[in-house]
Amino acid sequence: MEVPSWLASVPLLFKDNRIDRFYIGGSALAAWRHADPEPDGHHCEELLVSSIGAIVSGKPKGYAVSMTVDDQCSLPLDEIIRAYPDEILGARFQEYNAGQLSVLARVGDTTVRLPMQCHPTREDARRYFDMPMGKTEAWYIARTREDCDDPCVYVGFRQHVTPELFKELFLDQDIEGMLACLHRISVKQGDVILVPAGMPHCVGPGCLFVEFHECNDVTIRVEREVNGLTLTDEELFGGLDVEHGLGLFDYATYTEDEVRSRCVMEPKALLAAEGGSLLSLIGPEQGEGFELEVANVHGSLEMPQFDGHRVLVALEGDIDLEVSQGTFRLRQGYGACVPASCRDLALKGEQARVAIGKPRIVNR
Repeated sequence: MEVPSWLASVPLLFKDNRIDRFYIGGSALAAWRHADPEPDGHHCEELLVSSIGAIVSGKPKGYAVSMTVDDQCSLPLDEIIRAYPDEILGARFQEYNAGQLSVLARVGDTTVRLPMQCHPTREDARRYFDMPMGKTEAWYIARTREDCDDPCVYVGFRQHVTPELFKELFLDQDIEGMLACLHRISVKQGDVILVPAGMPHCVGPGCLFVEFHECNDVTIRVEREVNGLTLTDEELFGGLDVEHGLGLFDYATYTEDEVRSRCVMEPKALLAAEGGSLLSLIGPEQGEGFELEVANVHGSLEMPQFDGHRVLVALEGDIDLEVSQGTFRLRQGYGACVPASCRDLALKGEQARVAIGKPRIVNR
């Protein structure tokens, strides 16, 4: 069907978009989104705002692209972008990453540790996968499970690690040995962890994590047996051989202080007003392909103007998105894409918190 022009000038809201992953969870995700109770299982990740969908074995390209709600014509997000690229993305971001969002959002819920992995840099994505963007990501810890004593994440190689050691551990499938190569960081609700492209990482058990990331879903994994599932070579290295797959890891090593400085974000005040406040969680000083902000709203809060698209996730409470075309309710646990054409945006809520991802052009 023809894409109505009015969709390019309002916040886009999306249907449920749950997918299966190798890890186990889902019950805390359902509770957070005020959905019907469900048991933990592999149906544990929600693509909140995605124009590329997910890479899943046996599924076609474009699987799980976000679909707008019925009131917004039930259309795939990538189709809307193709119809109105400058209006949705912003002209400079359409030139930067044509036809796609440059920042996306998903949420995962896990009772177990995720598989150790990394994602390609922009250079490696182009070289090996014919894709324009790499994948830096960031996790906002939205909840932790009460039955998990010490929720944590693993990021960055420790100082003893070499490519030769990590390859040997991989070939032996020495899982504990590989895990001991990474820094372990305890996390709590509200923490934000930045994971640059290429850095080894995995989320530990007990975390409900909102992930903002660049426009890529290629994952390089190093564990063949994961939660009762056996991964194929394609699922490990995305079609690459062992040498090239392991070569996508960034083998920079860190002390604990260094990895915390690089990966554990400290909020900085951007705006304080009667109706709320705006904090920077990931700013331009990090040098990555997106910025991340969080707004705490207890009234009406006008947002600074921005000439690109914005991806919003309601972390705490429902929130109204007010633009010149009307008011749109974003429910807790759901995501929205605010087009570049919506330069004037206000957030309205009683006691609400929303995360805001904004693309940033980087030349690397």
